[in-house]
Amino acid sequence: VTTADVALIKAHTLQKAKDYFIKKSLECLLLASTVDDPTGYGRIVKNENGFYIVEQKDASSDILAINLVSSGIFFLKKDFALENLPKIDNVNAQSEYYLPDIVKFSKKCDFIEVDKDEILGINTQKEYSMVRSIMQQRIIEAHMENGVVFIDPKSVYIDLDVTIGPDTIIYPNVHIRKNTKIGKNCLIDTGCVIDSCDISDNVIIKPYSILTGSVIEDNCSIGPFSHLRPDNVIKKNVHIGNFVEVKKSILNENTKASHLSYIGDAIIGKNVNVGAGTITCNYDGYRKNQTIVGDNVFIGSDTQLVAPVKIGNDCLIAAGTTVTKDTPPFSLVLSRVPQQVKENWVISYRKRQEEK
Repeated sequence: VTTADVALIKAHTLQKAKDYFIKKSLECLLLASTVDDPTGYGRIVKNENGFYIVEQKDASSDILAINLVSSGIFFLKKDFALENLPKIDNVNAQSEYYLPDIVKFSKKCDFIEVDKDEILGINTQKEYSMVRSIMQQRIIEAHMENGVVFIDPKSVYIDLDVTIGPDTIIYPNVHIRKNTKIGKNCLIDTGCVIDSCDISDNVIIKPYSILTGSVIEDNCSIGPFSHLRPDNVIKKNVHIGNFVEVKKSILNENTKASHLSYIGDAIIGKNVNVGAGTITCNYDGYRKNQTIVGDNVFIGSDTQLVAPVKIGNDCLIAAGTTVTKDTPPFSLVLSRVPQQVKENWVISYRKRQEEK
């Protein structure tokens, strides 16, 4: 029997207590602890017959000074419990039925002491924060034992179900959440938030990147300031740079999107260069449309790919182009207003302005 708010009790502790309970053929076993501040706990009072428990509001000043307390966690023999639970009354200061009163009906009752952190209950936000801090310390220490390096362990938050491979380095102020898996020899730099991702080996996540629901294969580099929204697959040796947002897309091997781009609902081939300022225009006001880019394509800066559209292998899309039609392989794609150069125009312009 355990309380619902004791989040830090360890499986190993419960197993040890169960083994002791069975070995000693007990009817009742209580988990207890010696605490610095016993306020709110039932005190364990020892006597010649064993011990009994007095709740806070029923305790005298002498008993209140006792710091050996009940955790509220019991092992009970079934027949003993069924026979004696109905005997518990509510003759006490709070007119409540106290489960710990069952110990007074047992001739084979004992207690074992456990670490005080394991019996911490949660009744306030302050207590919740304390318990969460202890749990975080446990989680991070477990990762350290498995070979993960933390530059500043106290500043990092990691969910219980996260797995991290050995020799991965975690920098300060990183949050890793919801069943994320990170391989070995990775580097997660300052300020990153990673949620529900599967990250392979030798991946670098540079500072202040946000990754959600994405698969990242070996030897990729993400960031700084990258945003991977859900449902991406980032293949091996891909580089996604600063201020690049990717959503529901596949980027194949050796592709680079180094700066200031949006890639959404797209399949990008191998060895593609996505120039700065490239946008996949995937939304037409009613539905999301797909962009498909073949292998070995060079996309110049400030390009708009208006979906749905397909770019064949080995195309070169000139800077500043708006692509609205499918293009066959090995094409040069260019859409610009012809450049005009009017020599000495600025001189006459300035003169006109000054004469006004």
